[in-house]
Amino acid sequence: MQSRVVCLGGGGPGVYGAPGAGRRVRLLLQQVAAGRARGEEAPRLRCPARALHGAGKAEGDTVTIGDVSYKLRTPRNPELVPRNYISDSLAQSVIQHLRWIMQKDILGQDVFLIGPPGPLRRSIAMQYLELTKREVEYIALSRDTTETDLKQRREIRAGTAYYIDQCAVRAATEGRILILEGLEKAERNVLPVLNNLLENREMQLEDGRFLMAAERYDKLLKEHDKAELDAWRIVRVSENFRVIALGLPIPRYLGNPLDPPLRSRFQARDVYYLPFKDHLSLLYLMGPSVSTERISQLLSFATTLCTQESSALGLPDFPLDSLSSAVLILNSFPMMSIQHIIEWLYPYNVLLGKEGKTAVVDALKRFELQDSEKHFVSTRVVNVKKKEVDKILLADVTVQIADKAVTVQVPAGTRPFDLHSGTDGFIKTFSHEQLLAEMMQSHMVKDICLIGEKGCGKTVVAKEFAAMLGYNIEPLMLYQSTSRCGSATCERPSRLHFINNFAQVLLMQGFLVSSNTLVI
Repeated sequence: MQSRVVCLGGGGPGVYGAPGAGRRVRLLLQQVAAGRARGEEAPRLRCPARALHGAGKAEGDTVTIGDVSYKLRTPRNPELVPRNYISDSLAQSVIQHLRWIMQKDILGQDVFLIGPPGPLRRSIAMQYLELTKREVEYIALSRDTTETDLKQRREIRAGTAYYIDQCAVRAATEGRILILEGLEKAERNVLPVLNNLLENREMQLEDGRFLMAAERYDKLLKEHDKAELDAWRIVRVSENFRVIALGLPIPRYLGNPLDPPLRSRFQARDVYYLPFKDHLSLLYLMGPSVSTERISQLLSFATTLCTQESSALGLPDFPLDSLSSAVLILNSFPMMSIQHIIEWLYPYNVLLGKEGKTAVVDALKRFELQDSEKHFVSTRVVNVKKKEVDKILLADVTVQIADKAVTVQVPAGTRPFDLHSGTDGFIKTFSHEQLLAEMMQSHMVKDICLIGEKGCGKTVVAKEFAAMLGYNIEPLMLYQSTSRCGSATCERPSRLHFINNFAQVLLMQGFLVSSNTLVI
């Protein structure tokens, strides 16, 4: 039997459930009784650990994090198990979060990961699901989310109406983990429909079925046969069903605070940014060609803009999770200006007023990140060459920076490349050449957002960029009334799904849209 072992240095958070939750107390007592029956003693773990190893794919294998072990089960739908989220260099803070989630999972408790904006909380949840081979049901909540998006949606097929189970019902009946992202965005009258499902594992469905907790269902099954329960339209909720909610701390950030009854259903944990030392080690691994001093200065500057003092000055948080992308660009272009890359990630000249700009410039001076004669910016795209690796379309793009030409690989489309398209009578100027070169650098690691005044040429530059890499363009106009259903639907494949499947560029114009719509 194969095992994965990760030892931690400390005892970690407590494992006791919320008082008054009978189901959780029963599960806790079952765990204690099972440990005594096996003759186990209380864990006394005091060993440091740095890595996570082992295959752990077979039925009966165990995953161990510190003193907490989880027995793996073979997933019935392997395609629903997240993949490629776990790396070989997990930070110790992330391992501690995974251990805490495993504790709560074993105790049958739902968890709420709360922290600043960014992908870290979702990444930790997906890493845990990949580690334990659990199937996932995911929904990004917004102000447009309704009760039908969580429970059941009514559809008409061939003239007959059907009720189609949605994510919460599928997760409950199939024993999956339901991830609710953006709890602060949902309207207050939507999430309470999950109250009874979270606390008692019960829910009345629109089609007449009734979801019942596994323990109560099994008791009824001893007195009645399954045919009777099916006739009564009672459905068993799997004992493996769990909920992982992701949200922002309110009121520091905008959103709706959770009402106390719903809040009491979760075990909450603060998932803040990675500690400085862990984050620094991660960036060192991603940028071996970049000097450690430059990476340390960049991280120190970004961390400074996320402090309470910077928040008091009205400065928005720096996107710390995007530093890895900046280091990857610097690793390919070590001669490039760090201040220029910072302006890509944190466009303070556009977003902030005079006082905010002064504060950011002072921070740049403090950490010696201002431009000097030794650092340069990219000037133009010299050449674009198509290639295919393992049936994946790529492009070798050569970018000129100062007197050097650097070649990097970027994703590409299916159409023929056209380095000098001249579409719509477009004549490139030096600023356009420089902008296209910078877009190629950003395309290595991230999607791109062009910010500028109306009529300055954003659309035509985006079309030129798409032509250079052989992309088709799918325009999507955004308005203030644009809803989640206007850009991504469940009834039929939308333009977003089509673009994702057929290697196209989505040209989103306007951005006069609610932040709730952009959660998709």
